[in-house]
Amino acid sequence: MSVLSADDRSQVNELLTSLEETVTVHVFTEDGCQYCEETLDLYDDVEGESDDVVVETHDMDDPLAEELGATKYDGAPVTVITRDGVTGVRYFGIPSGQEFSAFLQGLIAVAQGPGETDLPDDVREKVQNINQPVNIKVFVTPTCPHCPRAVQAAHQMAIENDRITADGIESQEFMELSQEYGVRGVPQINVNDSGQFTGGLPPEQFVDEVISALE
Repeated sequence: MSVLSADDRSQVNELLTSLEETVTVHVFTEDGCQYCEETLDLYDDVEGESDDVVVETHDMDDPLAEELGATKYDGAPVTVITRDGVTGVRYFGIPSGQEFSAFLQGLIAVAQGPGETDLPDDVREKVQNINQPVNIKVFVTPTCPHCPRAVQAAHQMAIENDRITADGIESQEFMELSQEYGVRGVPQINVNDSGQFTGGLPPEQFVDEVISALE
């Protein structure tokens, strides 16, 4: 069933004409998942608007789920956008509302690949110089206007450095995880389960906060 209006599909089509490489959207689902069907319908609409977007659906017990980090938290749906070794761009929950734009920008950024994202050159150099494993959690809600900016920054970092994984997490769907990390406002960003900051910061500040959390 179509989720997007005709106008929305037209805008998606126009936006995704910039894709120069094919990206694969891996969607992991499980029985009893509240938003899995709606997520699949949403992605079907997106796939229908671009020949360069391929959607693959998997059960959460598929070995690929663990390989791509989809089983890291308890819940579904989980989306991982991949291309040519880029596997650290993940979204936990349905990317609805404001987060739909972050999902679309994730497709574009993964298609661009390392060295070609919209990060400024000096920021990209800082990201590429990170030499340790990093996981960035970005807790979001569908109505948060500043959350997509934070998700995009985290995802671009994961694209530029394969030591980095970036998880956009819909905090209301993953409530237990949000409570575990003390989420009170969004976007809340947690780095390697220790460092924490909030806000939709510009890429320059976002990267500096991540690096500071690693020190």
